[in-house]
Amino acid sequence: MITRKQAVFTLNFVAGWVDAVGFLALVGSVRAFPSFMSGNSTKVVTDLVSGKPGLAGLVAGVVLVFILGTVLSRLINDGTRWRETTALAAVAGVLCLAGAGVLMRWDGYALLLLLALGMGMINRALQGKNGFTVHTFVSGAVVTIGSDIADAISGRGDWKQALLPLNIWGAILSGAFFGSILTLKIALVIALLVPAALVSLLAVANGARWLEEAGDARDGHLDAIETHG
Repeated sequence: MITRKQAVFTLNFVAGWVDAVGFLALVGSVRAFPSFMSGNSTKVVTDLVSGKPGLAGLVAGVVLVFILGTVLSRLINDGTRWRETTALAAVAGVLCLAGAGVLMRWDGYALLLLLALGMGMINRALQGKNGFTVHTFVSGAVVTIGSDIADAISGRGDWKQALLPLNIWGAILSGAFFGSILTLKIALVIALLVPAALVSLLAVANGARWLEEAGDARDGHLDAIETHG
């Protein structure tokens, strides 16, 4: 049986992987991330102020497509197993389409938009009954790590409470590492198809009931990612 926690780490691993692949191979002059929307949003403003409205518009397009991905995945996934499985399969399909686009020599910006769509979707592809447990950004995890360390030092908390956000951060970083290696040393299409395969396997596992049932997760709370037996 695959735990919800393991599934969350897998998807964060994929998110870090895809973010690295997109940034290394597809950004071109746009210089935007497929899933790091905080940085992209700041870049929209700095490009506008720097007198680059066209570039700002391209980056804004990435942000809007990411939001569209979250909307689509939220519409698909209502927390039931088959709808969650469908949302995971949709993410895998978008990544596979991006891989096919590489083979067909699609424009790099179009591929970047596809990855942004998939990364928006992945944030809402796995959820509990009352909230969500996957995020493709690390700011919240890093802040939680710092807060947990402070609590442990002051005696208000236990050192082990920092392990969960550390693991999530590590999953994203390790995904970025392996994604970068495959992009730079092997081939872009392989670097896109591997994460697509991982999400596909997770979708199959969920559909086959090899992934434990969704718990009562609270939206945005890392400590809500827990096993239920």
